[in-house]
Amino acid sequence: MVKYLLFFILFLFLYTGQSFAQEVEVSAKNITDEFNKARELAFSGNGSEARSICYDILNEKPKFYDARILIGRTFSWEKNFQSGREELEKVLTEDADNKDALFAIIDLEKWAGNPDKALLNCENGLSYYPNEETFLINKIKLLQELGEESSSFQVLDDLLELNPNNEEGLALLSQYKSSRMIYKAIYQHDYEYYKKPYTRKWHLSSFQLARRNSWGTLIGKINLGDLIQDGESFWSKGLAKQFEVDAYPRVSKLSYAYLNYGYSPDDLFPRHRMGAELYHKLPNEFEASAGFRYLLFDTDYGNEDIFTFTASLAKYYRNYWFSFRTYLTPNDGELSQSYWLAARRYLRNSKNYLGIELGTGVSPDETQIYSFNYLDTDSDTEIVSTTEVYKFKSRSLRLSYQDRLLTDRFLYLVKVGYEREEYQVSQNRNVFYLSVNLSYQF
Repeated sequence: MVKYLLFFILFLFLYTGQSFAQEVEVSAKNITDEFNKARELAFSGNGSEARSICYDILNEKPKFYDARILIGRTFSWEKNFQSGREELEKVLTEDADNKDALFAIIDLEKWAGNPDKALLNCENGLSYYPNEETFLINKIKLLQELGEESSSFQVLDDLLELNPNNEEGLALLSQYKSSRMIYKAIYQHDYEYYKKPYTRKWHLSSFQLARRNSWGTLIGKINLGDLIQDGESFWSKGLAKQFEVDAYPRVSKLSYAYLNYGYSPDDLFPRHRMGAELYHKLPNEFEASAGFRYLLFDTDYGNEDIFTFTASLAKYYRNYWFSFRTYLTPNDGELSQSYWLAARRYLRNSKNYLGIELGTGVSPDETQIYSFNYLDTDSDTEIVSTTEVYKFKSRSLRLSYQDRLLTDRFLYLVKVGYEREEYQVSQNRNVFYLSVNLSYQF
């Protein structure tokens, strides 16, 4: 008897649970259907009837924010700005980073003739989503409306750096054709230091000039390097020189490219360096890329060249950015592999962030890549050549901080790093790294 009673209770529990789940599913479906009906009515001009349906939805499900946002928008369309503002502020009080509510209240304040309030809400949105292109475009236009041309151009530059293919950004750029503020001067100094198998200090100063164009960005560089080994300068007669050109041309609405060529008359740098990479925007704020790097060194032992394949995947999520990149270098039938993981936490805006990089292996994009032929001071025998360095293991950690300096035109970036690097089989050294980057928009 007890067995049958337990079976009956189990059957009743399962049946009740299934019925409850079905009721919940039907209820959710009904709410969605009702909301879609309200949207159709709102877009066809029947705001009052749309609001009536939305209020019924909110009575049943108070946190169905899409319904309250639609109510706020219909009031805005009817120029009943105070009522619309009250509805949207209710959403933002409970869900401060609701992107749709932020977009809606920015539009409301613009239509109400309050560009200053719209800008404040835009800044609020960027505090949660510093790389959201729609917020940036709104900010550019609002700053223009308020007569702050210099600040609006800074934001436009940020937008096109984030996405060189943004069509509204490119259209806005054409308005600045007569303006001088389409250039950026950059100075960067990199320093690297280690003590094994001898004390070595590497200094590299880079002077750059970038110009923003409607088709993309062009950057000219002059790099000056000096290698100090055991207290003696590698180039006692002068600094080693390298000349480079970078370009980021627009390819399509969703794609842009990176092109690089560099030449050096001095042995410290690669004689020639080249690179090409295609970047493509993917859904959900992902970006993927694939390309190559090529370095040709002219050494005492003849020409040595390095050909590396590279690919990356990056994503923006709220006020974070994540990137994973790999370098694959074929060499003498082997494949050297390098992996880099980077993350940024944006603070006040898209130019202010804290960053971290974790890496393994050697990257051909590093400015410290030079002719690696050197001698062991004890045995006078060669330890490693340029191409063989890719076979060795290393682990890297770098921290960075970027922010504006004094005005919106100045920007600084500081990086510090530590690397545990193999320079012979089972022989490791500690490498310390410091980089300072200063840029000025004019």
